[in-house]
Amino acid sequence: MSRRYHNKSTDSGTFIVFLIILATIEIGYYHKETSHVAPIIIGCLITLILLKFTLRLRKRIKLRRQAVTLQEVDYMSGLEFEQYIANLLRKHDFKKVSLTEKYDMGVDIIAEKNGQRWGIQTKRYSGLVKAEAVRQVIAGLNSYKCDKSMVITNSTFSKYAIKLAQSNHCILIDRMELAKLISENPKV
Repeated sequence: MSRRYHNKSTDSGTFIVFLIILATIEIGYYHKETSHVAPIIIGCLITLILLKFTLRLRKRIKLRRQAVTLQEVDYMSGLEFEQYIANLLRKHDFKKVSLTEKYDMGVDIIAEKNGQRWGIQTKRYSGLVKAEAVRQVIAGLNSYKCDKSMVITNSTFSKYAIKLAQSNHCILIDRMELAKLISENPKV
């Protein structure tokens, strides 16, 4: 079930427009000599209302364009996937998130959270992510002075990768976990 948040500023703006329309009608009704002003004011108000709805529609369209699905992730390049994951980490309260250089020694992203420095390996694969990916990120931790390691993929991990990660306290984010992260923050 999706959550909808009530926008109080929209309600107050609508209420103000409603009051202005009522005031305009009152002026036109009780003051016959100023009745030529009322159509102009009503026309301006209608224009403002249409503008408001147009801007709201444009905002919705923009948000839809920014939303990424897991299927779109599958078609990203490796670098696009790294950048996407870096933005996703920022949305999940990671700080000082940065991509490493081209020859990264097994660490694609460095980020901090709760006083811990993380070395993160990203793997946009169509097949199983094997133990080598876990081995690479664990080996790269010292080079980047990281405390913890993580491997994030749009795929799944082999049983040996899972076993190696468990014995080295490496966090694994597979396709299902990534889908959860995306659904929590689809507009990355």
